[in-house]
Amino acid sequence: MPSVKYGWLACLVAICCSMGIFPAAAVAEDSEQDSLEAAFNAGRWGKRASVGVNLLQSYYTRNWNGGDKGSVVWNATFDATAQKQLSPDWHWFNTANLAFGQNHQQDRRADGSLFWRRPDKSTDQIQLESLLRYTRGELDPFFSVRLSSQFLDQTDPLGRKFTFNPLEIFESAGISRMFYENGDRRLLARLGFTLRQSFRDQYRSTEVDAVGRPVDDTILSESTSDGGLELTLNYDTRILQERVEYRSQLRVYKAVYYSGKSDVEDLDQQALLDAGLSGDLADYFLAADIDFENSFKANITRLLNVQFNLRWVYDKYDTTVKPVVADGAIQNATAVQGAVRKSGQLRQTMSIGLAYTF
Repeated sequence: MPSVKYGWLACLVAICCSMGIFPAAAVAEDSEQDSLEAAFNAGRWGKRASVGVNLLQSYYTRNWNGGDKGSVVWNATFDATAQKQLSPDWHWFNTANLAFGQNHQQDRRADGSLFWRRPDKSTDQIQLESLLRYTRGELDPFFSVRLSSQFLDQTDPLGRKFTFNPLEIFESAGISRMFYENGDRRLLARLGFTLRQSFRDQYRSTEVDAVGRPVDDTILSESTSDGGLELTLNYDTRILQERVEYRSQLRVYKAVYYSGKSDVEDLDQQALLDAGLSGDLADYFLAADIDFENSFKANITRLLNVQFNLRWVYDKYDTTVKPVVADGAIQNATAVQGAVRKSGQLRQTMSIGLAYTF
């Protein structure tokens, strides 16, 4: 299963590089084989990318008055778009949004000496999407593929880590409408059917021996699939006399099936209650997911900017966690409990740092 997961990841990254999303990639010019093809030529790639780095650092000696402790907080972001009118009928739009950051914190021992703890994540995101639209009418058919993951998975209670875990692949098809696209103002709506494949690695056991070491490092690789209706709204504009760039995206996804649902439905309700789970757990799998993200960016100088991001997510059950049913019970009840989130999740970040747009 890991080979399938990393194969998908490598394939999509290679597509992004070939389109010139990443800076190191070369961009091919449109060749003109004859006058007819030249007339049909749709133009070159339109690309835009922004790289940002933010850093906050402090240090104190052990005898500093007040008991302060040092810290290093950093994060790096990369946002890019690449689009092209392939022909009078077909438009190709691609995006890449990458972010990673860590928080290094000092702590104090019993004797008063300071030491650095292992770093914790503060930001982690991988989002790649490729969208193809047929642009001949007001309602345009579209096809898209999207990848969602993170660089480092630190959810294991014993501190064991995975990279690019979990990994979700979305394939969508449906109709879209560009309500307006004028300069820096753009509003695009999409409604279609989406298929999702999820891949997750996890350790079989979280038990430890007498000295605190894991007794079993066996890795389990699970995959799930689901499908349903998805509505996506993308809005980009400039506000405050065009000094602030505002981007907003709303996704609403309603699954109609989930590959792990039937196993849970076959369980006795008491077995779910004994595992500390809700008796209607199977209904959680098909609950609507909402992802609403807003970002504001203001350039103070060419290399210095301020960014504010606000994201609200409602995901009643993380479907990348597949319930493992055996002998009339859920074997990974702790992981399933952690996948249930009955209330919305909110993430807010604000940063001032260096950024370069090219």
